[in-house]
Amino acid sequence: MSKFGKTLLGRLTGSDKSCCCCGPSIVSIRTIRVDDKDMNVAGLDEELKKHFEAGKTPENIDAEELMQNLLKINVVSENELENFKATILKEYVIYWQGNKH
Repeated sequence: MSKFGKTLLGRLTGSDKSCCCCGPSIVSIRTIRVDDKDMNVAGLDEELKKHFEAGKTPENIDAEELMQNLLKINVVSENELENFKATILKEYVIYWQGNKH
């Protein structure tokens, strides 16, 4: 794999040392509704799961922390950013309610 390919894959998986043979190279793509428009979001399922497994409830989740990796691999305009964050937080509530025991 080329250096460019490894760098891109590392950004997608959160590790600069990832390659196709020894790291999680598949990132989910989920379509969500933001401002009455469909938006494809890469890595959303992984981020929701990571925060859920860390014990974050909808009441104590840090929105900036949740958004950090998503904004690394998704392009969101400044005009859409606040509504994007609100939608991601709603998605986390749905995910949390569906996975709590």
